[in-house]
Amino acid sequence: MLRELKRQLPSENLIYFADTLHMPYGSRTKEELHELVFAILNFLQEQGVKLVIMACNTSSAVVLPAAREAFSMPILGMIEPLVRQLAVSPVKRLGVMATEATVRSGTYNRELRRVGFQGEVYSQPCPELAALIETGADERRLAGALQVYTSPLRQAQVEQVVLGCTHYPFVSEELITVFGGKVELIDPATYVVAEAKGVLEQEKMLCQSDTPGSRRAYVSGNLSAFQQRASQLLGETIVTQPVSLDQKL
Repeated sequence: MLRELKRQLPSENLIYFADTLHMPYGSRTKEELHELVFAILNFLQEQGVKLVIMACNTSSAVVLPAAREAFSMPILGMIEPLVRQLAVSPVKRLGVMATEATVRSGTYNRELRRVGFQGEVYSQPCPELAALIETGADERRLAGALQVYTSPLRQAQVEQVVLGCTHYPFVSEELITVFGGKVELIDPATYVVAEAKGVLEQEKMLCQSDTPGSRRAYVSGNLSAFQQRASQLLGETIVTQPVSLDQKL
């Protein structure tokens, strides 16, 4: 998501909240997710943000409607912008790789049907994948997990696969290999950021400066571990600050 924001909205100042202390979100209950996400949104609201991208498919699937009712700033999720693009897709067999909570919510299937998508949807929960990527698991363990999680999708002969977790694009090359280069991977971030840009333009809030914007990350868990992994994945150093959600919960 940060890479796509940097590409499409280079002049905007970005605040990224990494709730590494409470990861993974995919195995949490609806009540837990609601409490955590609202605490984060309260924090971001105090920072004076003009728009929030809920860069987590799990919270987008489970908490987004309630969050939009409770907060005044625009909040975009990861699912709706992509679903709108797929409304007229000719794909007959679509795979969705996501967390347990996202799959359990049925949001992708429900939203795809709502916009008129006619193909079959095969949703595959990947319980440990986000954590394996986050912690930088060794290649052998990661490869084994990808083989297991993609097996039902390969058997179904899906044509496209939605990367239904913002961690998954970081293993795109590995996934292409596992699928034998026969499947197109879809990263929702492209469509989400494009929609965010449209909202900012419509509300006349888009930054018009030619100067690159700043990037700050607030981290609830181990700061050094996040800095190291973020640098590996993004190829740049992110300014990070520790933050506690305790006072918000």
